[in-house]
Amino acid sequence: MKLKIATNSTKKLCGITNAFSRFFGIQETEIEVSHQSVDSGVPNQPFNEETYQGALNRVQALLNSEDSCNYDYYVACEAGIEKFMGLYFNVQVVCIYEKKTNKFFYGKSSGWQIPSEAIEIIKQTNLDDYLKNNGITEIRQLLGNSRAELVSQATQVALASAKLQKSKTN
Repeated sequence: MKLKIATNSTKKLCGITNAFSRFFGIQETEIEVSHQSVDSGVPNQPFNEETYQGALNRVQALLNSEDSCNYDYYVACEAGIEKFMGLYFNVQVVCIYEKKTNKFFYGKSSGWQIPSEAIEIIKQTNLDDYLKNNGITEIRQLLGNSRAELVSQATQVALASAKLQKSKTN
């Protein structure tokens, strides 16, 4: 299996590769990964639909790269803030393009609530700066798990979305 991933982040690469391995029941050594950093085309701190658009933009940039025809899946992750019921949540959104079906699939991680009073501060900078200013230098300090685990969760949800779409047509 060959993946092209739109990041150089080792945490995101680990999360995505781990999810593909678990989902397809294969060893990570059976997955060939190529990766590169690409621009999201959205603000540094995306909100709502911008998060999904950023993940899609990154995948499309991979598809437009020189070696775009050599992979089975093209994957990108974008972290962002979603507003729901007047509350704000940080989520990881993964977009996957499957070459065989020529389709895009999305998944997102569980979200953790951000204090509403912090949103204006975050809009002026970004969530990472806000967290650092509050003594949180690694997401594990806040959640007890790593960004890689959240990215893995979002990736598996995107793969499940693809599986559901395939079963719908069969």
